[in-house]
This record gives sequence, structure tokens and C-alpha cells, in this order.
Amino acid sequence: MNTAKLVVMLVLILLVGIFAGALGTRIYLRHEMQSSQAGRHNSEEKINRAVARLTGDLKLDANQQAEVRKILTATEARTTAVKVSYGPELKKIYDRSFERIRENLSIEQKEKLQKRQERFSDRYSAMYFTSLHTAQSVSPDMEIISRHLGLDNAQRSRIDAILQDRRSSEDSIIEKYQKMQFPDLSAVDRDIAEIRAASMKSISRVMTDKQFEHFKKDIAVY
Repeated sequence: MNTAKLVVMLVLILLVGIFAGALGTRIYLRHEMQSSQAGRHNSEEKINRAVARLTGDLKLDANQQAEVRKILTATEARTTAVKVSYGPELKKIYDRSFERIRENLSIEQKEKLQKRQERFSDRYSAMYFTSLHTAQSVSPDMEIISRHLGLDNAQRSRIDAILQDRRSSEDSIIEKYQKMQFPDLSAVDRDIAEIRAASMKSISRVMTDKQFEHFKKDIAVY
């Protein structure tokens, strides 16, 4: 199933839940929040199991295991980031659906629908912010980046500072929007994207062209 079909299916499932008592939506959001809250610990366990399975099946030596672990860690970070990236767009679809339903309702019905929408938005925003933190937690650490790209000490020190500054800036943005009653998730996504673009530009000045291409292709979480 391609990405577009998957997103459409997810939207349909959740909208049915929203407007049919919201039970399906509550179950889905609860599951997503529980998964997100597990964070890095579960991701590391999943990677460990995958490495162990591949080692047994393929008879990997120590060096091969280390390389597989690096690849899987980067993959986990990037797939988590992709999942989070759908959040703002899905929220727009939900909000538009509420708007369209509201057009044909009485005043009393609109008030009831508004309360339902607010409850849903609160749960969805909480899930989204938790997922953002999870995406941060599974990003490859400096040791993995350094080994994979062959960074020297000077490069490692400068890139580590850039990534720490990026993480701090992202945390500030998340904290700012989490305090809002009705946060604009598209604005969160835009602000974080601007920070990441700036950090990528800074990193490109520290790495060689070859290192930076490998970083973008195999490691970076956008």
C-alpha cells in the first residue's frame, strides 16, 4: 500500500470514530500516546531484537553487527520523523470535516459538535507533541554519526554543538505551543522545519561534501 492510500485510510478510520461516538478515535489516540511515551527504550529494544535476529539468520560478525545497528538506528529515527510529519496535515483534514458538518446543524447541535471537536483536538495535540519528543529521542547520537561519517575531533565537537542547539530550540518551540489552548500544529511544524533547515546549513559548513551527502541520505532526520 502506498503512502497516499495509507493516509486516506487512516483519515477515514479516525473520522468514523469521531462522528460515531469517538470510541475508535479514543482507542487509536490512546494507543499512539502509549507507544510514543515508551520512547527510546522501546526503540532500542526493537533494534536489539532486529540485530539479534539478523545475526542469527545471516551469521553476522561483530563488524557487520555494528554496521547493521547503525543503519537500523538511523532508519528508526527517520521513520518516526515521517510518522510525525503527517500530524499537522491530518489535523487540517479533521478540522475541515468538522466545519463541513457544522454548516447543516442547528445552534444547539453546533454547540455539541464544538465540544466534541475540542475534546478531540486536545487529545490529538497531546499525541502529536508526545510523538515529537519521541522522534527526538530516537535520533542517532553523536557517537553513531561520528563513526558512520568518519568525523575528526574538531568536526565532532562543532556538529555536536549544532545538534544540541537545535534540540534546545526545538524543545523551546514545543514548550511554547504546548502551553496554548488551541495550538496550530502547522505552525509548530513550520517553526521546527526552519530550525532544522538552519542546522543543516550549519552542518554543511563543517562536513566535507561527501560526508554531508552521506549525512543527508542515511542519517539526518528532517
